[in-house]
Amino acid sequence: MEKALKILVVDDEIGICRNVEKILRKNDYEVMHAQSAREALEKLSRDSFSLLISDIVMPEMDGLELLKLTKEQWPLTKVMMMTAYASTDTAMKAIQLGAEDYVPKPFTPNGLRSKVENVLIPESVVEARKGHKNKGLGGNIDVDMPFDRDEVAKYTGGEYAKMLGASDMPGVGRPLSPDMASYCPIGEMTCDIFKKLGNTCKGGTKTGECPQKKAKAKKAAKGQLAFDAKILIGIDQPFRYEEVVSVTGPEYVKNLQREGVSFVPYEELKKNVARMMSGDVGDESRDQVVIQISAGKDVLVIDDEVAVNNNIRKILVKKGYHVEQAVTKDEALEKIEERAYPLILLDLRIPGVKGLELLETIRDRRPDTKVIIVTGYANIETAVETAKLGAIDFLSKPFTPNEIRTAAENALQLAA
Repeated sequence: MEKALKILVVDDEIGICRNVEKILRKNDYEVMHAQSAREALEKLSRDSFSLLISDIVMPEMDGLELLKLTKEQWPLTKVMMMTAYASTDTAMKAIQLGAEDYVPKPFTPNGLRSKVENVLIPESVVEARKGHKNKGLGGNIDVDMPFDRDEVAKYTGGEYAKMLGASDMPGVGRPLSPDMASYCPIGEMTCDIFKKLGNTCKGGTKTGECPQKKAKAKKAAKGQLAFDAKILIGIDQPFRYEEVVSVTGPEYVKNLQREGVSFVPYEELKKNVARMMSGDVGDESRDQVVIQISAGKDVLVIDDEVAVNNNIRKILVKKGYHVEQAVTKDEALEKIEERAYPLILLDLRIPGVKGLELLETIRDRRPDTKVIIVTGYANIETAVETAKLGAIDFLSKPFTPNEIRTAAENALQLAA
């Protein structure tokens, strides 16, 4: 008989604790409760739990702080948040801090059981287990004992073996990262994106490859084809000033920013513009009257409403951003493929786009790009799903200029 999975329920209302205990015990889970975050931390330090279900609004220490501490100290314990004060903001924060799911109160017994089962027993594992039983393996492998991953894969398939936890496997041949909260077994490295997605990598699970490593390898290969670094200098890339001086001389270097982008000083720009307006300037000089915006502030706005695109562009351009726009699915895919934008503002309702298809594409092809969701159809479920796919913020339409500027600034600080 399999040992019951342990769940710890945390809520300052004892009635809620008892109701959740009653609901989950019917599914043969072993359930305990705590009425404060501090009590929960004490129980976590004494016992091992598969899942922590915590309220957010609690006295002394709130549920989000408890979530953060839990993932830092007990990274293998999964966490679900529940709250009567649900918002897209707290939903995004919970997922980014490592929560597996976010449950608004009130909830139905079946709804809660379903979410808990999805967290503790992923669909891929359930299907793999079905296949395992159908093959009639009998006593070939004792699943309660440590075993070799390759040995299990021969009988159950690779997908099942990938989902096995550290307690099921001997710690041989794969060094563990000191920061288990962000250690991705697919990429075999610490990964902030893996951590923000709740210790999952859907793209990597599908292909068996780390999306970040794949993207970096592709970028490196493309860079090698573009130019010979021993002969030429890529002026759009960071470089050492002394290298540039040897080719261009010191005067050119004086007009370079940290990111390696040339610009025209303001006083000189005014003189050049005055000359250009008077007609006393040739085509060669006219070309010099160009302000090149830093590549670190490039933004792509994807929204089928041209008016929304234009408004966002006008708001961000005033703060020195270089904003490009896409109003169709094909245009968006083309721009995403062409270059890596530090920041993308993405509407969720684009004609021809199925669900979160564009967000998934950005995550898979441009894993370093930060994405802010901008939507007129905001809801908790969508906020949770987009956060799981790597979105870092969620803005509801209509928004204020200050809200969009603040969100963009915060996102680019993370990208830096």
